[in-house]
Parts: sequence; structure tokens; C-alpha cells
Amino acid sequence: MPVSAEPPVEVGPTIARHLVRQRLRELRESSELSPATVAELTGWSLSKLNRIESGDVTVQPLEVRALLRFYGVEDKNVVDTLARLSQASRTRQWYSRYRLAGDFQRFVAFEHEAAVINIWQLLLVPGMLQTEEYAAAVTALSMRRSPGDKDVLALVKLRMDRQRAFRERLGQPGSPRIVAVIDESVLHRPLGGPDVLRRQLDHLLALAEKDDTYTLGVTPLSLAHHSGIGGTFELLQFAGSDHGDVLFVETAAGTDALTTEEEQTGLFKTIFQDLLRYGLTGQDALDMIRARRAALPGA
Repeated sequence: MPVSAEPPVEVGPTIARHLVRQRLRELRESSELSPATVAELTGWSLSKLNRIESGDVTVQPLEVRALLRFYGVEDKNVVDTLARLSQASRTRQWYSRYRLAGDFQRFVAFEHEAAVINIWQLLLVPGMLQTEEYAAAVTALSMRRSPGDKDVLALVKLRMDRQRAFRERLGQPGSPRIVAVIDESVLHRPLGGPDVLRRQLDHLLALAEKDDTYTLGVTPLSLAHHSGIGGTFELLQFAGSDHGDVLFVETAAGTDALTTEEEQTGLFKTIFQDLLRYGLTGQDALDMIRARRAALPGA
């Protein structure tokens, strides 16, 4: 049997949907039933089965149990586990109230369930570490609108909600972590003005005191071995081995890209390890942030 009875940890709806999709397809293939045959047996359209197996739609627990009967699965643990995962996959989350779409929607959902959020940022403080005023300044600049614009405010609110959702998971089993590396140039770029940047750097230093949750690194301008010069990205890792890493690359042009392809996630995992290896970490990174904070006008 290619499917384990129990997932390694409690999972959220995004991972649950992935597990249900993956395991139902494995079980159908092991039963040697074609998609067309299953569609005929269930009375479904072939497109519905394809959407279930691709993860585009959720499936009800009763439908899962029916499919497993057709696939000859009699192990009660397997049946109950997949039914429970099916129910979990249908749970609405906080981000459902936002009109997110495409890869960015998938990214927000995956980020909310990640055990480790690895971030490399070349241009600005990562969104998960931004103050609200800094977030408003950088969002307005990237959208070429005023900080009070309704679309700017909506994106800032989403970013603050992502941070809040992350904090609400702290202290729970499998409490998440953020490992963020920024370029030294970020510390010198006064987005929103020097006062906004100073308060943002204070915020970074305050977060770094919670070193079981936040790890900060800085790549110096003098760094010759700079693996991150190709651009910024976020690499999400999950507890257990049932779901691989997720790579997300966000661009100002709106051409966001998300992939779970192992060749790509493996490459970017190596890049991130290089950034930690050759950049400043620990107290060295914090000392650089403190020095830049002290050098700002009015500090």
C-alpha cells in the first residue's frame, strides 16, 4: 500500500488538500482503475475527478469513503484518516475574506501552514517583518500611489494579517519560525523617510530578541560570494515528510511564481544556505543593524 495510515502531524487545509489529492490518486492507480472507469462508477464527470486529483477542488468525506470502497481500501485507519483530512481541507481560513487569486493565493495559504519560512530580500525589509508604516510606504511606492489609497491600504492590511496569523501559531505544537536574510543595502534605503526606517530597524531588533522564533542575517555590500544576486524569494518548509518545500517568487510586475518542483526548491534551498554561510548571522548581523540604526539622522 503506497499510503500511510496517519499523517505525521496535524495539518491545515492547504496541506490536507494536497495529501487527499495525492493519496486518492495513488490509491486509484494501485487499484488499476482508469479515471474514466471511476467516473462511470461514481456517476461523476471525468473533469470532477481530474479536479479532485489535481487539488483544484475539495472532496467531501462521504465522497472520499465512496471512492475508497471502489479502490478496495478496507483499512479503517486509512479510510478514517483520509476522511478527516478531507474535512480539514474544507475549513475556511482567515485569508478567505480577501480576493486573492493564482499563485499568490496559494502562497498565502502555504505560508500560513509552513513550519519554517525562509526569506531572502534584496531590496527591502521582508513583509513578515515590516512595521505597518514601513509597509504602507513601500507598498505605495511599488504601486505608484499614495499611502492612503484604498488598494494600498488593503495590501497593507493583508500583510499585517499574515503577521498576526503567524504570531497566533506561536506556542502551539509545531510552532513556526522565520529565518530572514536581507542585503545590507536594505538598512541604508530610507523608504518612508529616516524616521520610518529607524522605527523599522528598532522593530527588527526587538523581533531578534525572540531568537527561538526569528533568525536574522545580513549580506554585506562587500560580499563577493553572493548567491542571492539573482533576486528575492521565499522558501517554505513543512513539518514531517508528506509535503515538500514550496518556493515563491514575487515580482512588482505581478508575475508571481510558485512551485513545488524538487529541482527548483532544491536549488533555492542551496542558495539560501549559501546566504547564511557567507553572510553575517547572529550577533554580527544584529551589530550591523544596530550600527546603521545609530547612524540615522535624529537617532
